[in-house]
Amino acid sequence: MQRASAALVTSVCMEKNRMDKISFILDETDQLLLLHEWETVFLLEKRDNSVLWKEKYVGDPTCGLIDKDNKWAVVAGDHLTIWSQGKALNVAGLADIHSIRLEKADTLKVLIDPWSTRSAVWKVNVKTLEKSKIRDFSEYRDKPYTEEVKW
Repeated sequence: MQRASAALVTSVCMEKNRMDKISFILDETDQLLLLHEWETVFLLEKRDNSVLWKEKYVGDPTCGLIDKDNKWAVVAGDHLTIWSQGKALNVAGLADIHSIRLEKADTLKVLIDPWSTRSAVWKVNVKTLEKSKIRDFSEYRDKPYTEEVKW
């Protein structure tokens, strides 16, 4: 994970009158910056450092992604939220997300905690929020934790 640029971190921290937080970049495009400070996610417009979206998570988010055309962003962790056209919507029923990846232009694959009994791979459409379970994912159950999960 990368650290956010000083100017952007300062603008976010000043919003709370705190300068002691550390920000981590989840994703970045030429126009947008998706980062988190502890358990709070921020989507920033780079041009003027304005906050487009701010959301609290229980625990730090695990991953995030911005569409290459800056039309949507997604953040995952204890829940999955998709930001699009100024609105943030939670995808019901998905929790404890380990990682996400882009499958097609508007379709994500979502990996639920690989060590849990509910571990599975899901497909989510970012425009419609429709989701479907692709398969169970038991490869890491009852195994030691590792940073790298192959799925």
